[in-house]
Amino acid sequence: MRSKGQFLVEIVLGLGLLAIILGILAAFLGLLQRSQRYQTFNQAIAISSFERYRNALISLTKTNWSLINSLASNTDYYLYASGNDWVIATGTEKITSLNEIYYFSFKIDNYTTTTIKFVTTTAKYLDLIIEDYFLLPKLNVSF
Repeated sequence: MRSKGQFLVEIVLGLGLLAIILGILAAFLGLLQRSQRYQTFNQAIAISSFERYRNALISLTKTNWSLINSLASNTDYYLYASGNDWVIATGTEKITSLNEIYYFSFKIDNYTTTTIKFVTTTAKYLDLIIEDYFLLPKLNVSF
């Protein structure tokens, strides 16, 4: 014959084990939900835009360093092509791909001298923000 105290201990232990299993399941489901939220994020769009910005800014340093040097450090900029030239505008660039909307911009800041700039390019998708950083040196090109 079992005592009433032993039965109570078994119920408490059973409820404790159930609570632990439910806690693990809730943590797993939360992790799964967070990982699926960014599953549609297209890394190729972000990487190609980061490369496009880097290459365009390097090209601009060869032809128009004064433009790069005149940019404010606390302003978001984006690039667009106009003919054979790159144009810098304030704000963010909006790229739509398969009904997904991405926003790209860059900020520029002096590094330690006026001949090197520190560039931060930013990609935004939903509430995900990805940044890429690089140094932009002044290039003296003579023809």
